[in-house]
Amino acid sequence: MKTTLLITLLASIGSVLFGAESHQTDVVVVAATPGGVAAAVSAARSGANVILLEEKSHVGGVVSAGLTNTDIYKKAAVGGLFAEFVKRVREHYVKTYGENSEQVKACQGGHMFEAKVAEKVFRDMLAGEKNIRLIERQRVISARVLGADGIEREAERGQRLNGAQPKDFGSTVKLVSISAEDLAQPGTKVEFRAKTFVDATYEGDLAALAGVPYRVGRESRETYGETHAGKIYLRFKDTNPQPGSTGEADDGIQAFCFRMHVTKDLANAVPIEKPAAFNRDDYRVMLDDMRSGKVTKLTKLMHAFPMPNGKFELNNAHPAGDTGVPSESFDLAEENWGWPEADVAERERIFQRYWTHAEGYLWFLQNDPEVPQAIRDEARQFGFPKDEFTDNRHRPHHIYVREGRRIWGEYNFTERDSALDNATGLPRRKPDGIAVAEFGFDSHGVHKYDPAHPGVREGYIFIEHQPLQLPYRILVPKRVDGLLVPVACSASHVGYQTIRMEPVFMALGEACGIAAKTAADAKTELRTVDVPAVQKEILKRGGVILYEAQPLRPDGL
Repeated sequence: MKTTLLITLLASIGSVLFGAESHQTDVVVVAATPGGVAAAVSAARSGANVILLEEKSHVGGVVSAGLTNTDIYKKAAVGGLFAEFVKRVREHYVKTYGENSEQVKACQGGHMFEAKVAEKVFRDMLAGEKNIRLIERQRVISARVLGADGIEREAERGQRLNGAQPKDFGSTVKLVSISAEDLAQPGTKVEFRAKTFVDATYEGDLAALAGVPYRVGRESRETYGETHAGKIYLRFKDTNPQPGSTGEADDGIQAFCFRMHVTKDLANAVPIEKPAAFNRDDYRVMLDDMRSGKVTKLTKLMHAFPMPNGKFELNNAHPAGDTGVPSESFDLAEENWGWPEADVAERERIFQRYWTHAEGYLWFLQNDPEVPQAIRDEARQFGFPKDEFTDNRHRPHHIYVREGRRIWGEYNFTERDSALDNATGLPRRKPDGIAVAEFGFDSHGVHKYDPAHPGVREGYIFIEHQPLQLPYRILVPKRVDGLLVPVACSASHVGYQTIRMEPVFMALGEACGIAAKTAADAKTELRTVDVPAVQKEILKRGGVILYEAQPLRPDGL
């Protein structure tokens, strides 16, 4: 009671001292990514009052910006709010076009959809909860914490601690408030105070502001005994490291790209333009692939996934295992390494560089005289859909951040978590399991194509495994109470590559929302919450906390 009164008093004093409007609520979620939407909806359905802050004028993160080909193999391994999202997507197409329409068929049960439909569904989910307040155009700029001495102060930024886990992270503080700049009114600062905060950013920005220690980059093979850690060359879907694989650690993160929507419907298309900063040299290795005769079709240079209403989602293509091409595609490795810790201006510079590369690639394939005529003709069928991203010249508003910071949490998830138990032939269960990761350890290239290593891009891995339980502890940061982190969660570089799928982020976000209310009701900290109670509630809502495939015998037979 005394602590509550103290925090309330400090809130009003802080509001006066810092000239900021102040809001008090139960849960504040930062970033309306799919994981953030799930956290907000989950907390609201648990009875909490929720404020959801989003920096842009869009919700749904990269999924509403083009990542609409759902990365999931075993669809029953993720339920809960993700399953509800999928159901709502299908219902949209049924209601709009009819049960037997081509659009319903193309949406594949709700797992393939247009970007604008994704955003509509996410907004509908939020609007359906009366105790969620969505506030857009809010950039979080600072945090305040309560120390063990009972004094509230500005948080010290979290330290970057790469490599092996430190033995001591220092004393624990409690996150009690954050401040955001209202981008609609530049210079206006708004304070938000809550019992629980959820950092659903792709980069772990709030966690770093609040003082959570984190890492960026790759561990060495020896750090955690991970077979595929560090510097590595693998052929497509092969698990055997190629020559040159040293396993050394570095600062590298996997390449980003844009997941663009294009259409062949000329009535709904705007042309691909030549970017002002276009550099033909960016595509020289693609030209080499074409000159070699190994590339004769556009589909060898990129992936184009059919979507409803005659649209296609474009994605980077890895070098094929048999031909070794394309040497490069939409990914732009190395130039994103600074993104996780970059300021606003630097992220904007990287964003624009990536967009120049992406649209420039399409323009190059449509127009360059050295591109074979058949490929040019194929590429010229595409334009950007007029009915997508209408406030951004029909271009995506999010870049695909495949990896940002990774916090140090109460559990560090690694490739070794996929090891099979000799007795059961299955991965070991986690007593605090709250979600399942079923996609492979999937990292795009970390370095650009090197002709000294033909047919591969350094850093690419795809390692299949049985479905793995994700423990609640990966969400709970070291050193900071009052905070959960479902996206930039606690894992090694390799371990993160099976977690980093949007359906998993939604499952983790849903667990955060439930845990926030469970801890508040019990008047306990998030790191000591009654996890079995959280697990029961996840299951009650149709979530999945354990998915075991066919056991394997220890001898592999």
